[in-house]
Amino acid sequence: MPSDLRVLLLEDDDFTRVTLKAALERFGLNVVATADDAKTAITSAVDRRATVGVFDLDLGTGPTGLDVAHGIRRVMPDFGVVMLTSYEDPRLFSTSLAQLPPGAGYVVKQSLEDLGFLVEAIIGSRRVSEAASDVPRVDLTDAQIETLRLLACGLTNAEIARVRVVEVKSVEQTIARLAKRLDLARDEVVNQRVALAKAFYTLIGARAGADGV
Repeated sequence: MPSDLRVLLLEDDDFTRVTLKAALERFGLNVVATADDAKTAITSAVDRRATVGVFDLDLGTGPTGLDVAHGIRRVMPDFGVVMLTSYEDPRLFSTSLAQLPPGAGYVVKQSLEDLGFLVEAIIGSRRVSEAASDVPRVDLTDAQIETLRLLACGLTNAEIARVRVVEVKSVEQTIARLAKRLDLARDEVVNQRVALAKAFYTLIGARAGADGV
């Protein structure tokens, strides 16, 4: 393990944070600080001289893990970044998110077969470059993702149209395309909007009706 690897772990769920810290340390990683909010993470990165951060994307109300990553990179240009999240595509969290910092890793929790892959991503994140990060993308447009997210939040077509500043007919067409893309044919038994909402929560690694990670 590289001797200069000093890991900062940012995760707002207490159990996940403690469990992940212990697991990474068993792999020989030096976790020098943990945090559950943006302010603590940025302060700890500087004070503890961290060299790489493992950041949850969704930290609840306020700055995201991605905001923290960019904030630290501004003062520590060589800081390695690994986003560890349940979102299959960051656009599922928000289509207005900033791009990942160059060279940042993006690891989806559901795809982790073992922690070895995450450890490799942490080690590799120190090779900061100007190259764009390889971010997973689901086969949906930004408009489709935003419509799907708002639908899963319980908004009507009219409410979605107001939020997206489009006509209701446009929302109806987008929902029809979403159902086709996600192979959710109309069913007399299964409500299509419920099926679409379940598909959204599956994509963000959460149970239907639960908050994302």
